[in-house]
Amino acid sequence: MTHKELKERQRWSLDQKIDHSLGTIDQFYQKLNGQVYISFSGGKDSTVLYWLARKIYPDIKAVFCNTGNEYPDIVKFVRGMENEGMNIEIIRPKMTPKEVIANYGFPLVSKETSGIINDIRVNQNSVRSKRALGLIKTSYRGTVPQKWQYLKNEPFKTSNRCCDKLKKEPFHKYEHNAKFAPILGIMAEESNQRTTDYVNRGGCNAFNNKELHKSKSMPLSIWLEQDIWGCIEKYNIPIAEIYHKGAKRTGCMFCGYGCQFPDDNRLKLVYSLYPKFYETFMNYENNGVTYREAIRKVLSINNLTLPDEDRQLNLF
Repeated sequence: MTHKELKERQRWSLDQKIDHSLGTIDQFYQKLNGQVYISFSGGKDSTVLYWLARKIYPDIKAVFCNTGNEYPDIVKFVRGMENEGMNIEIIRPKMTPKEVIANYGFPLVSKETSGIINDIRVNQNSVRSKRALGLIKTSYRGTVPQKWQYLKNEPFKTSNRCCDKLKKEPFHKYEHNAKFAPILGIMAEESNQRTTDYVNRGGCNAFNNKELHKSKSMPLSIWLEQDIWGCIEKYNIPIAEIYHKGAKRTGCMFCGYGCQFPDDNRLKLVYSLYPKFYETFMNYENNGVTYREAIRKVLSINNLTLPDEDRQLNLF
């Protein structure tokens, strides 16, 4: 598989991509004798994925992790599907978002940047830390832009452990106990890393022959964002109400990744729709510093403000 071949597949028609995804799911299901599940977030991508899987395996299991940081609309949507008789199991993490933030720090800027900042704080003399700070010459792209390097000296912690504790660990525990392998709604176009992973993998399915339950399938790998919306519109697939209220993406409601961009509307949306949740999360603390204070400083780097602190903000 090459990047050129991936680009060619990404240019396929929607119907071609649907056929390809159905074949991918069927191959994975058959190879693992049905010991598979849909990793279901309640977002539009995993909703399309679940719709595809149910076309050939109507009773296939979907697993939703209620992290305590989900939009109420998402939880309601998942519960509604469960009440309609769909095979959905709801799992939960051991820790609450408040506990994760208190112990590991705030998710700020991006997953990559927050992870590197955490590495630097833990051990500034490690090769990875020196490389990230530009102290070692390398072609490695994982460096921290100068404007975010202040985070390494702040009294609060910054890290990417939220994802690990609230999502990855509960799913890994489920897979270990159930001996089920995941089918994920991941698209290669979402990041350079996911593009590289797809090319290196050589396709949508990855099988671990020693421990099959550690295999994984990504049937939407060659899809583009426009394909997801095109499929939803063409086949009238119901999606969570939050998208009709202005959400551009879902995921964790108070994730700080990307909030520093002017076109990111997550904080504005939550403040407008769920002011009590907004205030609760803004008061979460790490080392005596509130999430409000930490995000305020991140936003100020790009001359932005929190929605409830912008007197001239016109929300919608």
